[in-house]
Amino acid sequence: MKRRESNAQSAIEKNLRVLIVEDSEGDALLLLRELRKGGYETLFERVETAEAMKNALGNEKWDLVISDYVLPRFSGIDALEIYKESGLDMPFIILSGKIGEDIAVSAMKAGAHDYILKGNLARLIPAIERELREAEVRRERGLAEADRTRFMTAIQNATDAIVVTDTNWVILYVNSAFGYITGYTGSEAVGQKMNILRSGKHDDGFYDEINETLKQGKIWSGRIINKKKDGTLYEEDTTISPAKDPSGKIVNYVAIKRDMTEKLKLESIAEAVNIMNNIGYVFSGLRHEIGNPINSIKMTLNVLRKNLDKYDREIIMEYIDRALSESSRVEYLLKSLKSFNMFERPEMEIVEVNTFSYNFYKLVFGDCMRGGITATRTVDPDVQFFYVDPRALQQVLLNIFTNAMDACDGRKDPVINFMVSRASDTIRLRIADNGKGMTRQQLDDLFKPFRTSKSKGTGLGLVICKKMLASMGCLIEIQSKEGIGTAVDIFIPEGKSSGQ
Repeated sequence: MKRRESNAQSAIEKNLRVLIVEDSEGDALLLLRELRKGGYETLFERVETAEAMKNALGNEKWDLVISDYVLPRFSGIDALEIYKESGLDMPFIILSGKIGEDIAVSAMKAGAHDYILKGNLARLIPAIERELREAEVRRERGLAEADRTRFMTAIQNATDAIVVTDTNWVILYVNSAFGYITGYTGSEAVGQKMNILRSGKHDDGFYDEINETLKQGKIWSGRIINKKKDGTLYEEDTTISPAKDPSGKIVNYVAIKRDMTEKLKLESIAEAVNIMNNIGYVFSGLRHEIGNPINSIKMTLNVLRKNLDKYDREIIMEYIDRALSESSRVEYLLKSLKSFNMFERPEMEIVEVNTFSYNFYKLVFGDCMRGGITATRTVDPDVQFFYVDPRALQQVLLNIFTNAMDACDGRKDPVINFMVSRASDTIRLRIADNGKGMTRQQLDDLFKPFRTSKSKGTGLGLVICKKMLASMGCLIEIQSKEGIGTAVDIFIPEGKSSGQ
């Protein structure tokens, strides 16, 4: 039966739930009085049989068990065994009137946390407080160990390889996925340096950059070509973080490595399918773009052959001019196709931004003036250099600017703005106009060969531009709204762009 024992004379702040294994109610009251003197308000239950003790342990949550050693129906050692079988972790203290030293030692070895003679109750409160503290330490240690076990289980079962090294790149730990990806078992890898994975595809500067980033306390992310144990090369996306001790000193590096082999293989398949689709577009476009003028030339020459003796000179010259015009159309298309391959290998160099943009602006300003278009140029003074093939970039910008001028034809107060600015870790070149804009369908068709909304042109211009920019590591993005205008952004990666 549970009862509460409290001290009404003082503000009790310490609560204690005690299971008392004792056949003497008087001895139990003496024990409770001692607890009350120690500042505890107790919720307790007294039991004196094995069955009652099992029920009490199973039905309630206790902070402490205090057991007599000698009981009529079972002993303190029996009570200790029942406590141990319950799997609970709390102090178990034996309190007895008569107990020899050898019995006390045996009880402690059996699992009791302390033993106290009933004639020496002054030891009770200090013993309880000590054992409660140690139980709390064990509980926290158990929780921490459980957390660690869960954490290690998660790491071991992660699909990404996880590697922990010291600051000299000596491997201290690898998870199972590391073995699956690299072929090295944990025992083979631990103690080795990370350079066992080096493929020779990166120069020393690449690894120096990683080291410098981590020494600054920053996280490094990127793609690395590494080598497996069997010599196979593979690509992985890697994130490496510096780990610090409580003083803030970097003591370890933690790398999370994802094998990109299968993803890249799937991307290659998708790219191959896309290339085949584009080849279909190209051949279909070539058949149409070259076939039409050739058919026109054939018809013109056939008509001339049949009527050469009948037509006067003026009509004959008209047919010849028509044939020449169609042949010029074929020639223009072939030149465009040649441009498609002109910049397979760009000649990259560090280019001064202000000079390049000013020279380009001068190149197009006259045409804008003649077309009644206001042209502006804005350059962020913080952007001083970029790393490009200036010849290829100028051709791309000319194509985009020409499109902008065509879009402004017939518009009231047409304006084209040419801007250079910094955008995150890139340099952005923007050509924006207030021309007629594009529909959603026109935007979707922009980079498809031979798709054009203009009466003149091959539909290859932006396809060629995108190819040139990709060869320089640049991206192109186009935003447009019908009736509002168009903005074309070219993003040039920094790095050597800064002039370093």
